[in-house]
Amino acid sequence: MVAQLDAIEGGLAGIAIARRLRVVAWVRRHPLVVCLPVQAVLLFTDLGRLPMWGDEQSSLARALGAAPTDTVHPSLYFLLLHGWLSALCGGPCIVGARALSALFVLAATVAIDRCWLRALDQRSRTWFLILWALSPALLLYGRMARSYSLQVLLACLALYAGGRYARRAALPSLLTYVAATTALLHTHYLPGIAVVAGISTAMGWRAVMRRQPVALWPVVVSLVVIGLAFAPWLPRFTGAVERVAQHGGYHVVGRVVDAALALAFTVVSFSVGESLWPWMVAALLALAPALAVVLLRGVRAAPVWLGFVAPAAVVGFIGAYQWVSYAFVAPRLLFLLPFYLLLLVHGARRLAGFGTAVCTGVALLSLGGIAAYFEQTGFLNKAYVLPTETIANAIRDSSDDGSVTVILDHYSSDLSAVAALLPRQARVLYIADPSSAAQAIGLSSEPGLRQVWFVHSAHDVSPQHWNGLVNDAFARRFSVRRTEFVPYSALDRWLMHLAGWRHRPHYAIELMDMRYAGEGG
Repeated sequence: MVAQLDAIEGGLAGIAIARRLRVVAWVRRHPLVVCLPVQAVLLFTDLGRLPMWGDEQSSLARALGAAPTDTVHPSLYFLLLHGWLSALCGGPCIVGARALSALFVLAATVAIDRCWLRALDQRSRTWFLILWALSPALLLYGRMARSYSLQVLLACLALYAGGRYARRAALPSLLTYVAATTALLHTHYLPGIAVVAGISTAMGWRAVMRRQPVALWPVVVSLVVIGLAFAPWLPRFTGAVERVAQHGGYHVVGRVVDAALALAFTVVSFSVGESLWPWMVAALLALAPALAVVLLRGVRAAPVWLGFVAPAAVVGFIGAYQWVSYAFVAPRLLFLLPFYLLLLVHGARRLAGFGTAVCTGVALLSLGGIAAYFEQTGFLNKAYVLPTETIANAIRDSSDDGSVTVILDHYSSDLSAVAALLPRQARVLYIADPSSAAQAIGLSSEPGLRQVWFVHSAHDVSPQHWNGLVNDAFARRFSVRRTEFVPYSALDRWLMHLAGWRHRPHYAIELMDMRYAGEGG
């Protein structure tokens, strides 16, 4: 009898083990079942964690019709945001706006899996989804009230449709490519231009190499059809392109060095994020050579999509670097993050255990980056953690009377989110060019002005050091009380040294309470 019971128990245990093994095998075949919930938890947890910063404030203002529309940004994302906020919040709501971006990330995850991962082996697909779900860069920018995550979704679809059109120039693939690309151009011009350039370059190069001039016709047809589909918006598009082309760019050290900084910053962001604990820096430096080997192996193995993604990446980088400083290039190129990770797992697959070890190292560092993000520590770009509400409250609570005059540095930093939280009657002057700097200096001699607030970056990168000129002008007749925000870490100061900064401040932002003290101070 005992033997029979033991046999029954053994049989039941075997059935349970077999069932667990089937579940594990099923999950391995369908990794999205695990990755999507994990990603959703990360994306939707504490959406109000970071303070609202300038670009997010601009998004809310544009979506609600309180900002000019003649900017370099097209309107699709803002129209979607307007409808979403109207239905969800009935007005401006930063948490609601960030939730929409998070939803776009989840949609992009499904689209990437369906478009780009089906051809991968099971191991590579799983590794991609692990690195994608745990990506600190995607967590940072995918939760912002910006169009970055929508760009990722549409660029993924546009490149996939364009790749199919490049392989077989049939009408259905042309229409799909045109539709996805047009939607992307309505979201942001940079990834749209990059996708068109990448697909067209790949098709044109193949026609030239095969010496088949007739094969250039599909390129011409696609460009004409995209142009016709986008024709009503071409004047605004060309105006935006001209503005970017005429823009001198933001160069802290020099054009070549800053370009190298932008590339390095983007690689770090895509690999382990932009929130680093001190131990992560040492670990990243140790991992960097192995990571480079895996990526180069991926390039040498030349996945089929590299022929059109590579030129798209070059065009995207040049366009982003032309418009923003090196610390803001990564979000403009976020649409390339899926292909960076695809290249990583593509190279890792060909290096067996070594590649697995590198992917494991990146995943562990990503977990560290996620923890640092939620702790709001180690941010390489301090713009994302400026305490805008605290600064606005300090101005509002310490103003002597109802009249509030505030000067905001708008060249070395973006403090428009502070302005949005000030009293409506506050007089706000942005320092963005020589004219506005002269106006700010002129306030120092304005009759009857008793108190002025000046909020500025501690690192002045303006051409004539306007912040210093304003400070000097007020110091003659006003007493100054300074409050500093967002301290720089030892790592930050080391990076300042590498970047060649002559002045290495200890804090990112300074609030100056300037009160009239009479002639001569």
